[in-house]
Amino acid sequence: MYKSILFIILVLLIPCIAFSQNPQELRISSFIDSTLRADQEIWYSVRATEAGILTVETTGDIDTYLEAYDSRRNLITEDDDSGDNLNAKIFILVERNTTYLFKLRGYSPDVTGRYRILASHKPIPPMTTLRAGSSHNGNIVIGQDYWFSVRAAGNGVLTVETSGDTDTMLDVYNENFVLINSDDDSGEDLNARLEADVRSGKTYYFRLYAYGEESGPYRLTANFKSYPAPTQLNPGTFQNGNIAAGEHYWFSVRAPRRGRLIMETSGNIDTFLEAFTDSYEWIASDDDGGENYNARLEILAEANRTYLFRLRGYNREISGPYRIFSSIE
Repeated sequence: MYKSILFIILVLLIPCIAFSQNPQELRISSFIDSTLRADQEIWYSVRATEAGILTVETTGDIDTYLEAYDSRRNLITEDDDSGDNLNAKIFILVERNTTYLFKLRGYSPDVTGRYRILASHKPIPPMTTLRAGSSHNGNIVIGQDYWFSVRAAGNGVLTVETSGDTDTMLDVYNENFVLINSDDDSGEDLNARLEADVRSGKTYYFRLYAYGEESGPYRLTANFKSYPAPTQLNPGTFQNGNIAAGEHYWFSVRAPRRGRLIMETSGNIDTFLEAFTDSYEWIASDDDGGENYNARLEILAEANRTYLFRLRGYNREISGPYRIFSSIE
């Protein structure tokens, strides 16, 4: 009896394993119509014959989720709702004659229904080099994208923003053309403003385009600000301070032993915390994990390792006093 049950289980599992190991080919400039079942993962492979930007997206009425991998199944990026409605959409920088893998699933295990998945490719767009501390003047035409590249001179925050009377939008991408962030009206009036954490020597790409039916002149400005020296905060101690609108505050904590390293704020303002390695690799973030609107972060720390934490207000307008406390369990 047990052998029969085991045989049935193997019969059911083998097709799923084989399918995940042998992704279905999705050709560029083509699409596949299919049905997603509950708790199902479907793999696709796309071969790029030329270097450029590869876009894979779904269309339909179900909430899809996409993950992009290189040929060794190292995760490149993932996306939930960048497409129309609840559809997923990813685009990445690809190399010539290289295969990439994409895993499709529902946003939640119970998502089912019909979908269409499409792949498209376009050359790397012409780039205007923009240096920190400089500006570029131009004129936006409806439906056109304008691309700029900025090379980071150090570890810090790169701010790119527009000025003028035209309603602009900005996207920022890392060196692999993976989307980092987007903005519409964070600048003055209807202007776009983006802040991006950048690493020394890396190149970042910014896409400028008009919002809706807008067109007209613009000025694009880039500015760079190095990370400040962090304030040392030992586990079991606290620091009082005052957040100024739009400012960030850095703290370094050395873990004396392996355990759960906790950073949290207290006070009456809405705080936001992020954790990094000592080489500024992002680990985690938190908004309201503490009491009221305070932030609280827990990370698994290694003994004698230093970790960095960045504190700011939840938005650029928030200011006021805070207390930040460090502990390890």
